Amino acid sequence: MEYFKRIENIDSIKELKRKLRKKKDMNSTEISKHVASLFYDLIQNSINEKTITTHSQLINLVSYFSKVFTAIDPVQFCIGNTIKRILHIIREVIKTNNEDQNKDILTNKIEEAKKNMKLLKNFDFTQINKKDNEENKETQNEKEELNDPITESDKDKILEEIGNIISEIESISQTIIDQKEIKDLIAEGDIILTSNYSQQVVEILAENAKTKKFKVFVCESAPLLREKSQAEELRKRKLDTVVIEDDDIYSVMNKFTKVKVLLGAKAILVNGGLVTYGGAYNICLLASMFSNPVIIAGGTTKLTPMYSFKHELYNEYLSPDLILGKNMDYQGDISSIQFNNPSLDYVPPNLITMYATDIGILNPNYLYKNFNEMYDLEDYEI
Repeated sequence: MEYFKRIENIDSIKELKRKLRKKKDMNSTEISKHVASLFYDLIQNSINEKTITTHSQLINLVSYFSKVFTAIDPVQFCIGNTIKRILHIIREVIKTNNEDQNKDILTNKIEEAKKNMKLLKNFDFTQINKKDNEENKETQNEKEELNDPITESDKDKILEEIGNIISEIESISQTIIDQKEIKDLIAEGDIILTSNYSQQVVEILAENAKTKKFKVFVCESAPLLREKSQAEELRKRKLDTVVIEDDDIYSVMNKFTKVKVLLGAKAILVNGGLVTYGGAYNICLLASMFSNPVIIAGGTTKLTPMYSFKHELYNEYLSPDLILGKNMDYQGDISSIQFNNPSLDYVPPNLITMYATDIGILNPNYLYKNFNEMYDLEDYEI
């Protein structure tokens, strides 16, 4: 633990902490890449310097800094997601080592049995099995107590897989738009309704605009009013873009017949639900009312091992000034008034049609299969 606290003061960790606190320096893809790169260096240096020598110490190190970084910004879910994937890599290496050891033990026993086949004919197999089971139990207990050292091969495997994660993160947007099924999401003459800013949404729209014409309505997304950056980016890419007030969403869906909702994700949960910026729930609810499809764009860095979203625990509450204005003249005693201005919305899976990700189109009802390949259940709550 002293070692963990000591390395908290190294420049790379202090720099990442600073950027996470500033919030505006990096988007989620950049944060994920920065986190993965930092842990690559941290793990490599700790093993090379012999300050971390066993698998359990390595898991403790990664878990410790997972808590450190996620505490800075609990709603920047990509931080914990990336670190939990690294923990999964470490656990897979341990599991593979154990399987290899068990194979070696089995092979040795078979060879020994072949050599002593004649003698075995006269043995009481019941007693052998009983003795064998007792020996296996003792061996298992010894393994549980044994803190296996990290070999050079283990280190290479772990770093190679973390390197693969970094490469995957760097190419997320490109991987999404390269898929044929993503290119076919939008048809000629569609009306696309979107809200807030999402790099993946911009890339999908820009890619589809190369071969077909459609109109994009960008909601103002009050009170944060994040529509400006989204609309400006789309117009730069020559898309027919109109900014509307949130009150006009119903009118757009009522007036047009080929409406598709395309939104970005803050977090994609195990139950198929979505966490994203405020206003999304109302949009998805209206889309359900008019039977319009809801497509959520997001990379695997958004896959968040949480089963349900708690508004009070995992949310960011904004200043009431965003709604009431900084210059409002309050009359009387307002000390007993509570202002509730959350920045995030939770959208249940029944309001979502599909997720457009870098691993293809995902059905909200079957997301758990992807989580099983990326995370270990014991790390969900870290």
